[in-house]
Amino acid sequence: MGSFLTRRLHCFWIFILSLITWTTGFAQTTGPEDGYFLVHDFRDDWRVYDERVKTYVPYIREMHQQYGSFSVILDIAQNRHYYLLYRSEQENYLFINGSLQKKLPVNTWTVFKMDSLYKVSPNRRVLLTLYGPKPGVDQKLLQIGHKIVAGQKPIYVSESFLQARPRDDSPFEDFYVLGALLLLASYAAIYRIFPRDFLRYLSIKDLLTIHPREGAPLVTRGLLEIVNLLVLLLISFVLSYLYQLIRYRGIDLFGTQALFQQEETMGRLFFYFLIIGIIIFIVFLLKYVMINVLGHIYKFDRIVNIHFFKSIQSSAIFYTAMAALMLFMLNTFPSLTFHWDNLFLFPITAFYIGRLMLLYFSINKLSDAKNLYLFSYLCIVELVPFIIGLKFAL
Repeated sequence: MGSFLTRRLHCFWIFILSLITWTTGFAQTTGPEDGYFLVHDFRDDWRVYDERVKTYVPYIREMHQQYGSFSVILDIAQNRHYYLLYRSEQENYLFINGSLQKKLPVNTWTVFKMDSLYKVSPNRRVLLTLYGPKPGVDQKLLQIGHKIVAGQKPIYVSESFLQARPRDDSPFEDFYVLGALLLLASYAAIYRIFPRDFLRYLSIKDLLTIHPREGAPLVTRGLLEIVNLLVLLLISFVLSYLYQLIRYRGIDLFGTQALFQQEETMGRLFFYFLIIGIIIFIVFLLKYVMINVLGHIYKFDRIVNIHFFKSIQSSAIFYTAMAALMLFMLNTFPSLTFHWDNLFLFPITAFYIGRLMLLYFSINKLSDAKNLYLFSYLCIVELVPFIIGLKFAL
């Protein structure tokens, strides 16, 4: 009898749980015109600043009902492809990390794109505070939502009753994989066609060796050699790819982030990749022209192609290694990739200073130019463009 009742009771609870799952199985919609799937509601995450302990503590209605300032810790990195949704029947002001951002409207949905918060703070987590003249938190609604795409089906809650997150449909995840495979295929193609020349370009030993006579066609013919043009074009697209990786992590290089406000598709990402690569290639060509003009002025005609070759050779080695390292970090330590601007500032600066010294000793050994002329020539061609580029990049 006891086992029979136990089985009946067990079936009854299964029926109740199934009923709850069925009635709450659809993802809740929210936001303007119910145009967003609810990802997270901050109603249970509010914090207030306690003067006694000098820190933020969880909100307790009985203790903090008369407070006018309420805060939440917002993880931008984890939710960067979602939207922050706000609505309140009271007037409130928005603060981020203690800095006043804007006055929020009353009885109106306000939508913030998470990516735009990088312009305010590049940190992974920020303290978001709502302050209003009237106390209480009941009238404040703060949520994270996923914009509903036309024709998208409702999202079901899993059997474990954990809140379901909409799948991130960003095309960039596919782009950076396909882009890496495309670059790898380009490396393989050049190696297949010009194996000896290609290996020389990627040889650190050859880079650090100062040959008394640079008689190889790679050097003597400069850009007229087809392998030089191909390697230069490859480096241009490697730099374009690195720029896309950095931009994806919300880092605004050269103030160009405003140019990419449209919703990005796979085709548009590859279009940007192509256009930026061509622009960088043109910049390299202009630099070669500048080296030739200044070389003629300083009477360094004999070492112009050597200068150009060593410059491209060092760039090929450094940026190839940098691309491999960034891809490794993106797949292994993704949290670090939000600080690429700080992580790679020193290595890039060290690379350009080291290349300047290498060029100085290489050219000095192969020519009888005065040190003052040689130093001023390298400063104009190498150092000044780097300083100007670094200033505008950050």
